[in-house]
Amino acid sequence: MDAPTNASLSGTQPGKPEPVRPRPGELQVVTLGGLGAIGMNCMVLEQGDDVLVIDCGVTFPARDIGVDVLHPRFEHLVERADRVRGVIITHGHEDHIGALPYLLDRMDVPVWGPAHSLSLIERRLEEHGIDVKRTRMRETKPREAFDVGSFQIEPIRVTHSIADATALAIRTIAGLVIHTGDFKIDPSPTDGEVTDEARLSELGDEGVRLLFSDSTNVDSRGWSGSESDVGDALEKEIASADHRVIVGLFASNVQRLSRLGAIAVRAGRKICLLGRSMQNHADTARSLGMLPWPSNLVVDVDVAQNMPRRDVLILATGTQAEARAALSRLALGTHPRMRIAAGDTLVLSSRVIPGNDREVVMMMGDFLRAGIHVVSRITHPGIHASGHAHRDEQLRMIELCRPRAFMPVHGTLHHLCRHAELAREAGVEEVIVVEDGDLVRVPTDGAPTRTGRIEVGQVAIWDGEEIDDAVLRDRATLARAGVLAVSVTVDRRGNPLGRARVSATGVVGPMEGDVLEMAARAVDRAMQSADERTRESDDALATSAKLAARRSVEAETSVRPTVLVHVMRV
Repeated sequence: MDAPTNASLSGTQPGKPEPVRPRPGELQVVTLGGLGAIGMNCMVLEQGDDVLVIDCGVTFPARDIGVDVLHPRFEHLVERADRVRGVIITHGHEDHIGALPYLLDRMDVPVWGPAHSLSLIERRLEEHGIDVKRTRMRETKPREAFDVGSFQIEPIRVTHSIADATALAIRTIAGLVIHTGDFKIDPSPTDGEVTDEARLSELGDEGVRLLFSDSTNVDSRGWSGSESDVGDALEKEIASADHRVIVGLFASNVQRLSRLGAIAVRAGRKICLLGRSMQNHADTARSLGMLPWPSNLVVDVDVAQNMPRRDVLILATGTQAEARAALSRLALGTHPRMRIAAGDTLVLSSRVIPGNDREVVMMMGDFLRAGIHVVSRITHPGIHASGHAHRDEQLRMIELCRPRAFMPVHGTLHHLCRHAELAREAGVEEVIVVEDGDLVRVPTDGAPTRTGRIEVGQVAIWDGEEIDDAVLRDRATLARAGVLAVSVTVDRRGNPLGRARVSATGVVGPMEGDVLEMAARAVDRAMQSADERTRESDDALATSAKLAARRSVEAETSVRPTVLVHVMRV
């Protein structure tokens, strides 16, 4: 597996200042997110005086320390705000559009994207209190080219697990560049939106200077499977169920929602939508004519709860066992408006995102304990097909475009290196693997090379507000070590009044009785022995108390907790 090396990535060493502008006649590429990790996709192309942004997504935290989402750091764009000509969106998944509210809050730039993506973006902006009427949203259509500064862009239809997905053919100063976005090659998608292989092949005939291609499923051999086959498998499971059926799926998969509507009609069932995201995606798709459900097909959750179980099909979010999502609440019996019963069937029409395996298996166990029949991809592979190309489809994309140079995108370093190997095996001579923050120079002649780095990273968001890095560090420290709380009361001169009080929260070890009593005595001794200068300052007294408490606890338990001291002067 080929990782980036000094030999393969020529140029300046990491940490050196980047050039203010790309060199004349050359394209410069820098990725703010999506290379080296899954999600948070955001790529920047620069040439001359123009900067173009491709996608602007979020990712989700691997652990719960009070963070909702993470978005890329935008300093690189903010510093060039007068040259940013716009943002081009490939499709409407959160890892491609979710960071737009945070970017548009910092700069006023136009956004181009497919109709479905723009509708989802407008909902996000409204949730963040951004006046949609004041934003510049511009709809794109496949095979209809348009200019953004000195870039000419042509969207190309691709199949994905969301409606209205596109690749991008971008004419740059260095030549024709193709960005696949997220794609698969499905010969029979339920919505008829097949990948436009004919146009990709035409562009390959014209000559593709550089191909950026989705690496997500490079470890999966063969083809990803057809959405039509998934629909057939789901219909079989639903038709054979005697009672209520709950289908867990990604809410953004409008193609699957559409097919499930047709299945419900044939099965004589009404649909109940559970989860805010499910409702939002269904509403958006219906407003655009992408979800041809009968007007009486969907019923309110309270109605569904009181209907005969055989007449209900529930579509629910939370396939990754998110704690507050609909499926987890159903499994635990804590959903405020819906209760499932023994004999019902759960169909998990989804894949488990790496890292969520344990939580998903635990959720499945909760359903099984409740007497629910569980159907998953583990035992019934046909009930889900990925929206990302498998290895043979990735090879097909390379064969269609026949690029002179290749850069894998959308994946961890492992995925990128594996995809690079595939490109070399397919005969591509100029292959480069880079990660977020690497600056890549693409000349008209010569191979793309790495020329330096910029500072990149993630910004943590909770309830729409940015969380400072220092706060995140404190939260991580508290999670590891717990907290020892110390209260000290002194008079105006700093003399101790009464005894110190010590309590512990989340600290591993025997933190009651003698241990806390000894810590309190250590603090008392520190307060009594404090010199006059220390007594004058609450901060100095707090530092003295903190050291005394921590040393006492550490000596008794070998645990080094975070210590918070409150000094009350009366």
